[in-house]
Amino acid sequence: MKKICCKFYFVILALILTSQIGYSFVLYDREYKKAIIKSSGHKEFTLKNMQSVMGEKELTKVIKRYNKHPEKYQSDWYEKDDQLGVKNLTYRAGLHSHTVFSDGRLTPEEMLDQAAEYADKVKKEYPFEKYPIIIAITDHFNTQGAQKAIFLIQKNPEKYKNVKFVAGIETQSFVDIPSKNDTKGIHMLAWCINPYEWPFTDMNFQEAMFQFGRPYKELNFLNYKDFVKRIHALKYGIVGIAHPLRYFDKDDMLDSVIDDLFAEYASLKDDKVLFTEGYYQPYRFYTPERTYKQTVETAHKYKIITTGSQDTHGHSIFKN
Repeated sequence: MKKICCKFYFVILALILTSQIGYSFVLYDREYKKAIIKSSGHKEFTLKNMQSVMGEKELTKVIKRYNKHPEKYQSDWYEKDDQLGVKNLTYRAGLHSHTVFSDGRLTPEEMLDQAAEYADKVKKEYPFEKYPIIIAITDHFNTQGAQKAIFLIQKNPEKYKNVKFVAGIETQSFVDIPSKNDTKGIHMLAWCINPYEWPFTDMNFQEAMFQFGRPYKELNFLNYKDFVKRIHALKYGIVGIAHPLRYFDKDDMLDSVIDDLFAEYASLKDDKVLFTEGYYQPYRFYTPERTYKQTVETAHKYKIITTGSQDTHGHSIFKN
């Protein structure tokens, strides 16, 4: 009996240590990380040093857990820039961030360093927290920032051991609104992509920016439904609608255009999750509470995962 109890104790201890000291690469998304290493062209990259990089299986598990927990995405609580989520160490994920490789102000290294500093504080206060912070780089129309972040993590895995990083991208699509006889631009996020893979390597931020100002259907952008299908056709990557309230005014919301959009969007679901930024932080201070709440409830109605972000462009990963 004593031997059985002793063996059981060591199994439990091993499980705890595994979750804490960083062997998640063994459990999650091993093939994804191997694919990144192979396509990167960096022969010095190792699987062991990919510990901090999240693939879609691991990220899907986490965002499902956070689905009805907006506090995980909120750096501000009661007022813009109060930063109580950061001060109280409740903030856990920023899944929409821009670096100097598009229209952001931070370099990938500065972004990762800020995340690591915060994650180390969380880990010190809550040693059994598996995900002190998750940060995604989602530059517009390019993955150079995501590639740089992976390089930095490979170079110094110990420094970033408490950070989880998501390689992503933000692109422009369009959506037809039959009830309004209108077409609107819509931004799409893709997470857990291979940033060294086509079609992401063919995208160009500067070229894409030159196209704005023309009618959406004249632009070289996909309808959002086609973009979802394209990402889902790839071996790696999940896709979602960024800041959905940006595209519709109050009247649109009242006549259920958002309901129509989410219903159509939900119909595209296959074996991968769909998400939308219902907890997008800037909404909380510039949008009527009822409208904000309606977006979240409609997403949940159609079983669309609700995520959030600061949509970082400035000098802090905790702010817009």
